[in-house]
Amino acid sequence: MSSKGTEPTPPISTSGSSSSSAGSAASLRDENDNNNDNDKADNMGNPKTLQRSQSSMPPPREPFFAFVPQVLMWFGGIFASEAAIVKNAAINGPSWFQSYTTDSFQFYKENPRTLLNEVISGFTVAIMQVPESIAFSIVAGVPPLSGLQATFWMAFITGIFGGKPGMISGAAGALAVVVADLTDDGGPLSYLTPSQRVNALFMTMFLCGVIQIGFAVLRLAKFVRLLPETALIGYMNGLAIIIFIAELPSFQYCDAESIIIDCTEDQKQWLTFQDDTVKTILTVSQVFLCMIIMKYFHLIPVVGDSVPSSLVALLTGTVLEHTLFRLVIGTGTRTVDETAPISGSIPAFEFPSVPMQSDTLMTIIQYAFTVAIIGSLESILTLKACHEITDTVPQVSESNQELFAQGLGNLLSGLSRAMGGDAMMGQSTINLLNGGGRRVSSTICGVFMLLFIVALGPLINLIPIATLTGVLFMVVLSTFQWKTFMILRYGRITDSVAIILVTVMAVFYNVAIAIGVGVVFSAIVHAYDSGNHVEGDVVLKTMIVNGTEKDVKYVHVKGAIFFSSIHKLINLCSPNEGPSTVILDFEDAIIVDHSAVVGIQGIVHRYETVGKQALLVNLPCSSCLMMQRTGDSDSLRKDLKRKHVLADLMSGEFDEESPSILSIADHMSVEFEIPGEVEIPHAESGEVAAPFECTGLMDETRVGGQLKCLKMFELGVHPINVELAQLGQNQPRLSIVEKDGGTTTPRLSRKMTSFLEDVEEEK
Repeated sequence: MSSKGTEPTPPISTSGSSSSSAGSAASLRDENDNNNDNDKADNMGNPKTLQRSQSSMPPPREPFFAFVPQVLMWFGGIFASEAAIVKNAAINGPSWFQSYTTDSFQFYKENPRTLLNEVISGFTVAIMQVPESIAFSIVAGVPPLSGLQATFWMAFITGIFGGKPGMISGAAGALAVVVADLTDDGGPLSYLTPSQRVNALFMTMFLCGVIQIGFAVLRLAKFVRLLPETALIGYMNGLAIIIFIAELPSFQYCDAESIIIDCTEDQKQWLTFQDDTVKTILTVSQVFLCMIIMKYFHLIPVVGDSVPSSLVALLTGTVLEHTLFRLVIGTGTRTVDETAPISGSIPAFEFPSVPMQSDTLMTIIQYAFTVAIIGSLESILTLKACHEITDTVPQVSESNQELFAQGLGNLLSGLSRAMGGDAMMGQSTINLLNGGGRRVSSTICGVFMLLFIVALGPLINLIPIATLTGVLFMVVLSTFQWKTFMILRYGRITDSVAIILVTVMAVFYNVAIAIGVGVVFSAIVHAYDSGNHVEGDVVLKTMIVNGTEKDVKYVHVKGAIFFSSIHKLINLCSPNEGPSTVILDFEDAIIVDHSAVVGIQGIVHRYETVGKQALLVNLPCSSCLMMQRTGDSDSLRKDLKRKHVLADLMSGEFDEESPSILSIADHMSVEFEIPGEVEIPHAESGEVAAPFECTGLMDETRVGGQLKCLKMFELGVHPINVELAQLGQNQPRLSIVEKDGGTTTPRLSRKMTSFLEDVEEEK
């Protein structure tokens, strides 16, 4: 029999006759009596010979609280490893930095064209991030300067420490739509003043950075592989809908205050064609003009590929606003200066001050975990997409390094009153396609953003909000997964339900919780489907069990046995029906969880209750240990320590020309021994042949299916015992038991002769 893992399993033998001779049965009984005596076998130094064992003796159970020091040692090992990394960085950091700087300077000195491409690509991406950063800051309910500073910190820090050179980070819509609840008048912190709510947002981003660094330390990036595609599609759809809803206030106005951010929700009014016809038409025109430019500008030869379309849309909308709309028509749309004016300055560190109330702190911690999970997820997915663009293989260590960089960027953002962010899929793609595949491009992007903050503040105040809305509406169209409708129409119903479930929960409840629900739902569906894939081949046959000939119910179990599939196995075993012995063969199965252990215990117990016997054979080592440690059936535990000798008595056919002579392919009992040095007793005389070293295990099968590897017919034809001795010198051990117990010379049947001829032709 083939082995599972490293656990050697002795063989099941198959016989071609419906009944065994008295000599054969007696030989097997004597063999079983000798092998069941464990002490005697141990003294002989050969306990494995001719025995059917499911596993070696399992170790005793550990004390109940033995896991406590193991867990402490695990955490201690993690912190010791991180402390060693920090120590090495502190010791070797200066010399490494000097060497890295020198090598980089020398490289770019020799390749000035590469440096120029990196700088140009970083500058282009920085310009593209200006309108999006301002738009996302408006969504989050913070001043535009907060979004620009967040882009500076995220791009600069991840450019230096990130896991993938050339990947761009900045203020992101995925985080903006989540933290917008913290600053909203109707959000969970509505009892705080507006300035206190903004400080709570900055504290949330600070804690988000700490949590992401913790994710990196604990090496949690590998768990992203548990995210199913359906949950990802639902998440992207929900994110697109949330961004769209968050942009609808761009069509509001307020006459009570000069700056709309100072107005309350009751003071804000919606633009309508009936009351504000001209202003409404101009606002809608700005939005659609921006979307049209972003959609088609890149099709213009030469210029379309070199200038970002979002920047062109931004400049066009600003020029129209302050010329045609305000000077000619006499009415304009709302601008950044009328929404939340900014004054450029270098970021300054200030620890956020929030009320030390339990409700406030719990809300901050909850949102910190939410944005940490979302930001980590988007960053790792962006990193994988960047590797696909550069045709490189992503490493888990790079993902954890990226999480560390993202966490450090968000931590510094929170300390400098910035809204934080994560990796940007679109900007990263553009940077890599423009030739910015090194750290200079992503780092210089942050430097240019800082220059924009300091020098371009007055110009940014002139930008119309409707133009920024058009930019984000294009982000919505690109974020939404339009293949959803194809999946809903032609896909599996469970996939459709998962997509809709995640999308709805993301929009109406929480994005992070929606992802978790999608993962759980997909896992439940997979568990249900896997439970249906378990099979059991049931055969009623006559076997010699531990030296006694019995009618048995032989169940060959295939698949993973766990909470969803155990009931199918239970239904295959009915103690009130069939023979008094059932043999469960787990060679092609594995026991996964405690539900399987309890179910198998129940099968054994029910057979014992009615005076019948259930034998478990071919248990993998891991499954046997699980049953020993967590099972509570003493009889089953004792049975797992026993060793069984089984021989299968199957019906066969006689040779057509000479019925009194057996066909070798159909009328023999074959046993394949475990690896290691073993002794070979002859089937008739009981003499022991010289030891030999087994080369490996074979699957239980008829000899005809193993002719090519056994090569037994390449030898001369001798009596069975002589042939066995010769085969034993270079083949896995064979024990052949003929129907009549005689020593007649074997002869091939017509079927076997034809098979050998086919083998020769193939050679």
